[in-house]
Amino acid sequence: MKFKKLILFITFISLLLGENKRLSFDDVQGKSPFEYARLGMMKWLPDQNTYLSWGKDSYKGHIVSVKFPEQDTTVFVDSSLFYLNGKKLSIYSFNLDESKSKLLLLTKRKKIWRHSFYGEYFVLDLPTKTVFPITKNNDDLRNVKLSPDGTKVAYVRKDNNLYIFDLNRKKEKRLTKNGSSTYLNGHFGWVYEEEFGSYDAYRWSPNSKYIAYWQVDQSKVPVFRMFDELDLYPKVQEIHYPKAGQTNPTMSIFVVDVNRGRSKKMDIKDSNDKYYPWMKWINNESLIVMRMNRLQNFWEFLTVSRSNGKSTAGLTESDPNGWVDLHRNYRFLENGNILWISERTGWKHLFLHSKNGKLINQITDGEWEVKRIVHVDENKNKIYFTSNKESVFETRFYSINFDGSGLKLLTNEKGSHSIKVLPKGDSFIDSFSSLKQPQKHLLKDMNGKLIKVIAETDKSQFEIYDWTYPQIMQFKSDDGTTTLDGIVTFPPDYQKNKRYPVIVYGYGMPGTQIVNDRWGSSWNQYLAHQGYVVFSMDARGMSGRGESFKNLSYGDMSNYLAKDTAAGVKYLISKGIADPNRIGAWGWSGGGYFTGLMLTKNADLFDVGVSVAPVMDFRLYDTIYTERSMGLPQENKAGYDSTSVLSYVDRFNGKLLVIHGTGDDNVHSQNTTWLVEEFIKHDKQLDVFYYPNRPHGMAGGNARKNLYRKMINYFNENLRDKALANRKN
Repeated sequence: MKFKKLILFITFISLLLGENKRLSFDDVQGKSPFEYARLGMMKWLPDQNTYLSWGKDSYKGHIVSVKFPEQDTTVFVDSSLFYLNGKKLSIYSFNLDESKSKLLLLTKRKKIWRHSFYGEYFVLDLPTKTVFPITKNNDDLRNVKLSPDGTKVAYVRKDNNLYIFDLNRKKEKRLTKNGSSTYLNGHFGWVYEEEFGSYDAYRWSPNSKYIAYWQVDQSKVPVFRMFDELDLYPKVQEIHYPKAGQTNPTMSIFVVDVNRGRSKKMDIKDSNDKYYPWMKWINNESLIVMRMNRLQNFWEFLTVSRSNGKSTAGLTESDPNGWVDLHRNYRFLENGNILWISERTGWKHLFLHSKNGKLINQITDGEWEVKRIVHVDENKNKIYFTSNKESVFETRFYSINFDGSGLKLLTNEKGSHSIKVLPKGDSFIDSFSSLKQPQKHLLKDMNGKLIKVIAETDKSQFEIYDWTYPQIMQFKSDDGTTTLDGIVTFPPDYQKNKRYPVIVYGYGMPGTQIVNDRWGSSWNQYLAHQGYVVFSMDARGMSGRGESFKNLSYGDMSNYLAKDTAAGVKYLISKGIADPNRIGAWGWSGGGYFTGLMLTKNADLFDVGVSVAPVMDFRLYDTIYTERSMGLPQENKAGYDSTSVLSYVDRFNGKLLVIHGTGDDNVHSQNTTWLVEEFIKHDKQLDVFYYPNRPHGMAGGNARKNLYRKMINYFNENLRDKALANRKN
């Protein structure tokens, strides 16, 4: 409360003086002056509107339970229990088993790739209040999970074998024996983890008697090598990384009886050049396995019998003109029917099918998209989901009956809403923001009626500064056939009859969306405070506007991305906003590719760019992501050539800074090396900066702050200030 009063007082004084503050670099890349409303960790107990979290203030150090809607807080686990042999355990995270008798404690964490990690684990037995390690060698474990009944723990060791630990007998059992650097049991290799979000490669059965697991054979996947040169003699790190068109890992699925230790191979049909990204027990006897072809334009559900291993095909999805999304928005109902989201009518909508794949009915319809199934109430035959029905820029929350009647909007506030339905199904947490409203968290009943405000961000703290709210604008494509959407942030002292340097922040990868009605980034505000107009847009080939719009990017990522971005820049010029001699671009990863493309293919418009961790030729990127929207390079050479930044280096006539981490396992710094070679061929000048051993996100030490400082200095020297000086001459 004291903080809010101080903010209001400073705001009042600033208004009296007729001036507000400008954001400094340290405000946006150091200690932020802003306090945002955050919910923090919320691990909900089953069938209770109560969650577990770390305690604060007088509860600090304890694990507490918080009851909704009262938000009554009590100690669930006293911090005095986090000791073993007189030594305090530093708890990184915790998980409660379904029986609520065991707490799994992660005390140390060592990153492997983006999602995966090794850890040191302990178990806290709640009835006896005792802590003990998982096995004698309890560090360097991965994918650690308690069984549903709380009697066992499963995990994968560095030998790539799957193990269980009996918590009652304190005994370890190895379930697989063929693990190696090329045979992985219970976890995936790099490409599945990165592109499918599949890193935990096994599933406990509901009765805790069986484990279904993937076995990954990556023996034929080419190896990519990265070098750590900070030691006296460089170290080599090897990754089985399939680049576009190269050999993928092959998959097998087994079910092991955890008591007997016997595995049975499941018949999942021909696994040659197929993906198996998803699996779920629907009961103790049957599994649902998703099987997808390599081009990712077809998938099907296989129902697999645990006892005999046989499988039968069921629900299918296909898109001959593009690709099918792996969205995991499927609900298997108690009567065996399947509720899911499909794009088969041209827009993402809700469908109800029988377990054998037969259509029962389409539930939603129209030129708008369902984004996520949030909750299903089978007793009331009601579905709760998020959608962009009100606006392509917004995400709102709705309910509808199974038969398609009774569609109801449950969130009236404009903006982008993220929803969490509480375990009892009687209320939901609505977390939302808009371009003019920072984050708020509200508790509402299932009809959308407000119960209480949980937390909200004080908007007055931003108004101390010369905060400018972004605006959405629309304009026509260059061929006049399509209305395109952009979002622009103006400098605080913007004057209509004055032209400004523009920085276009881009991403533009197929099936993504960048123009949204949600609270914007402080970095964009900082750029605006530096005197730039900041612009972003959704080109044809991006998402939210139906299947045909999205599929325009198929086979050539660069075509509409370059054309439509050029149309957006020309629109700003035609409106007297943009200085045609001072157009810049920046982006990270796919945005790094975007930047490279703008400075080469659109070299007639763009003057300066900062490209971070970019893909410069998609032949260098992985199979799953690239082939989804590009097909195989062996079958689409023209499309890959057209998409490659390397194809347009001869057009380059501006200033480009390329930044890469040499430890980037996702987008290898090889991309930048190939670009440098192409610049040499064409006798062009390029600025390059490497961050040693830094990953894709450039974390570690002072790297990210250093990067952003380098970026703003580069733009100020080469776009804002130098351009002005040149014009004076």
